[in-house]
Amino acid sequence: MLSPVAQVLAQETGKGMIKDAKPLSGTLAGYQLAYEENFDRNSLNKSGWFYRHADRKLGGGFNRKENVSVVTKDGVGYLDIAYKKDTDYNKDGVADLSGGGVISTKAFGYGYYEARIKFYKGSKGLHESFWNHGLALSVNETGDTVFSEGAKRDLRPTDNVAIEIDAIELDSYMNFGKTNYWFNKKACDCTPESTAAAFNRFDASYMDLDQWINVGFEWLPGMVKYYINGVERYRYSFTTPSYAAMEVWLTALANTLWYKGEPLPDASMKVDYFRYYHKPIYANLIGNYSFEFDGVATETVRNWIIYDGIYNNEKTDGCRVVYDGTAYDGKGYLQQDGKSAVPYIASKYQLDYIPNSTYRLTAWVKRSAGMKKATMEVSQPGAKPFSVSIPPATNWTKITLDNIIVRSNTATVAFTTTGTNGEWLKIDKVELFDKAVENPAKQWPIIVQELEEGYSESGPFRGSFNFSPHEGGVWGNAVKGYNNSSVRMSNGEGGLFAQWLPDIPAKRNYDVYIYKPISKDADSNAKIEIKYDGGVAVKYLDYTIGKPGWVFLGNYKFIAGKTSYIRNYANTKGKKILADAIAVTLSGGKAPTL
Repeated sequence: MLSPVAQVLAQETGKGMIKDAKPLSGTLAGYQLAYEENFDRNSLNKSGWFYRHADRKLGGGFNRKENVSVVTKDGVGYLDIAYKKDTDYNKDGVADLSGGGVISTKAFGYGYYEARIKFYKGSKGLHESFWNHGLALSVNETGDTVFSEGAKRDLRPTDNVAIEIDAIELDSYMNFGKTNYWFNKKACDCTPESTAAAFNRFDASYMDLDQWINVGFEWLPGMVKYYINGVERYRYSFTTPSYAAMEVWLTALANTLWYKGEPLPDASMKVDYFRYYHKPIYANLIGNYSFEFDGVATETVRNWIIYDGIYNNEKTDGCRVVYDGTAYDGKGYLQQDGKSAVPYIASKYQLDYIPNSTYRLTAWVKRSAGMKKATMEVSQPGAKPFSVSIPPATNWTKITLDNIIVRSNTATVAFTTTGTNGEWLKIDKVELFDKAVENPAKQWPIIVQELEEGYSESGPFRGSFNFSPHEGGVWGNAVKGYNNSSVRMSNGEGGLFAQWLPDIPAKRNYDVYIYKPISKDADSNAKIEIKYDGGVAVKYLDYTIGKPGWVFLGNYKFIAGKTSYIRNYANTKGKKILADAIAVTLSGGKAPTL
């Protein structure tokens, strides 16, 4: 059932009400405000935002920084992105359509995002959006040299692109919207995912475009949840390992490719505020942690700052992604070469707006004996860095920095080397975890949900929230699993299976459960296999009747590690597998609950 979250998320009738932000409650309990832009100055806060600006057409119109202003009345302001047709930008004798936008100078990761927007709807032709996407020199449209100079001077990543999350895309004069999760780069041997087919155009009649609208999304490991005026409308779950903190975009694109139109006088998209909330979460906070976001060897290290002190040499900075079959994790690793011409080289990952807490940083490394110095460190403003030396090693070796105390909501992870030409440091699987958050898999019962580590599929599946299901075509009626999560659905192809590999701590007997969602399209005689120490047990389950909940599969002996599995097979031609979660607990121990 759809439910509103905190009062702070509810639609507000006046701007004056939004100034005292509070921690979120309700279904978003635990989040704390980490960043807020109220656009209350008489001009754009350039320490927080770039202009989206270009001298080339995009979508049939131009993005121009002169279309962006901060309008302040009685001490209260908003961002105004004008939609115009009054200037001949390409000098062809005809006035051109133009819009614009702003892009944050900081990158934001897992958390809850919200903007309060007054959409323009007076005529067709304006594509309005609130979204996450990384900046890169190849897609730089900032209207000034601040971003490009930062990248050329090794102060920002040359390429911060990884994924795209669209909180909303809305075309003027069309009461339809779009919420997307796009995976932009191939980071693994898997199919890139997006919600384009799912939410390419969904009915947004519940939005009154004459009013200010609160648009939000919650970004979690493996899931994005979309909110309108504090009400969750959609969810999307995904498997692609594609995390990296990215910049926020608030844009209004003059678009003649899809819906031709011209602006009415004073046409504009208005943004009252942008807010970002965070909370402690069990997740690796390092983006592109295994150096595989390109899928090939490259000299541009995506999502990382590469510093050698030489201006504008991003292709020869001294760090490169290598694919040679020797990686510790996956296929790629980072190689940091010695460079006689510079004092040192550093590969850095910048973390902005992370919760203040105690963290643990680990990495797998190799180092040539001739490298003079190599360190892994975490620094933050006004504090002594946490640092550990990296010893010479010809085999992959794990190094750890423990008990890293972050007090400023920001930190920089860095690998720094000093060495001559021909020396090297190899880096793979860099992980930063908040020690205050316990790994859910270490608790009893051990629960492995769809899309989590230990879950896999043998063929084409999709999430139950991805596409309009037969149960009514809206999220509130979609098939849901444990804790209201998305459920993975097969396409009815025979022989497919979903598999769970629980990480068993010790050899002994365990009780095993599977979560059963309900759908009339599901298999009424699904085959469940439990591989244990001594054989394979087979059960059959009807997913079309009864109530959703946990089903006891029996007591089995498992050995330590990930050697045992639970599989859910399609057993009836044309019927779907519903795959959600399994649970393993000590014999006679506490059963899983909702």
